[in-house]
Amino acid sequence: MFPRVAGPRRLAGISLLVLLTWIVVLWIVLPYDNSLVLFMQFSSSRLAALFRSSTDDERLVLDSPGLFPFTEEEVAYVVKTGYGTQERLPALLEASKSIGTGTKYAEDNILVVGDFAGKFEFQGRPIVIHDMVAAAVENEAILGATQTRDTDRMQKYRNMTAAIQNGDKEEAARYSKAVGWELDALKFIPSLQLAWKQLPGRKWYILQDDDTFMIRPSLYRFLEHLNPAEALYLGNAIGDYKARFAHGGSSFILSNKAMSRLLDDSPQVVADAYIASLDETWGDRLVATTLLRVGIYLSERYGHFFNGERPLITKLAADRICSPLVSFHGLARPQQMKDVGKTFATIDRPVFWHDLWRIYGQPGLDAMAERPIRAGRDHVGSKDDPVVHVHAATAEACIAACSGLGVTCLAWTWDKASKRCAMSPWVIVGEEEPTESFSGLNVKEMMRLESQCGRTDY
Repeated sequence: MFPRVAGPRRLAGISLLVLLTWIVVLWIVLPYDNSLVLFMQFSSSRLAALFRSSTDDERLVLDSPGLFPFTEEEVAYVVKTGYGTQERLPALLEASKSIGTGTKYAEDNILVVGDFAGKFEFQGRPIVIHDMVAAAVENEAILGATQTRDTDRMQKYRNMTAAIQNGDKEEAARYSKAVGWELDALKFIPSLQLAWKQLPGRKWYILQDDDTFMIRPSLYRFLEHLNPAEALYLGNAIGDYKARFAHGGSSFILSNKAMSRLLDDSPQVVADAYIASLDETWGDRLVATTLLRVGIYLSERYGHFFNGERPLITKLAADRICSPLVSFHGLARPQQMKDVGKTFATIDRPVFWHDLWRIYGQPGLDAMAERPIRAGRDHVGSKDDPVVHVHAATAEACIAACSGLGVTCLAWTWDKASKRCAMSPWVIVGEEEPTESFSGLNVKEMMRLESQCGRTDY
């Protein structure tokens, strides 16, 4: 008798079982930051995203209350500044104080960190700026690695510090402009340690730049649905699968458990991170690669809640129209920050991406359908890829080109002089008002997308 050969279905089932077994074994055996593990982690996140719509995000935020409520006193803010950008701080504090929910940076929940030591008064109380580069330089790990102490980055920091101490503001500002970005990478790890020491036991630790504005009604409602007793790392995901990290400008968030696992349980990993900061280009990437070593991966699930742009150039795309919006970035001029604070001062409910069009006084979609061409407007913005450019003799021809493209064209801008029609898979309110431009939306497609958002009277 010949042995019985399994059929194709049985072989396929056995092959799948063997494959899954190997995946589990590799997941258990390989280090957290192994390239294969990172690839599997990234691929699984992308696969899950395919089966999730932005309306799921909306329901997450609107299901109130969440299972994990917290108070303002249980949140810590770490605001990162520099000698050359310190003038932004009063505007940031003022903008925050006007938030409609009454939440603000309180004396006991904010930590300001930078590349110099300083102090200033804000509304009658002192705000201390902690020098985190000095903390890095004085860390045992760096002191023990004597060959790293005279790096070019360290010398630049000493030169800037000397200029500050000598009262030479122009020289200090020149050094800050030249080396501030390099020094930024040194701030992250000591900032986390200082926050854990001075603001212990908080449920959430939020790290942001001095030109970042947090929309607290959205942020807090979102965080209510997450468990801070789990090791969570949240933010706007960028980078390849080997080092996915949260864009620092958009802000990023660590749970209590994530802070504890890194700072209490992994001293050698922290020491290695100090050494790495001496030549790491991006401090926010250093945070991610450090967290990887202790098994904490950036959550891809909520990355599109975080935003790296100013409000008027924030790109409203199909994959996030119905999602909550928790941050703005790039408010480098103090007046920009103050203006955003005033705009959101009376808003005490979660904000969604599509809300920006209404918040900034743009006409409703019904009105846009009746008068689709807006003179002196640009709702496309950046003309880089994936913006499509075609020749169009008239604005009406540009509308026609856009209307058949679905979500790949949500906005169009026609330049009268060049007859160029730019079409983008996003919509912006627009900061500039070019006199030779005419712009509008793919109104039918925008109506379809917004109809999927469910409620409009949040």
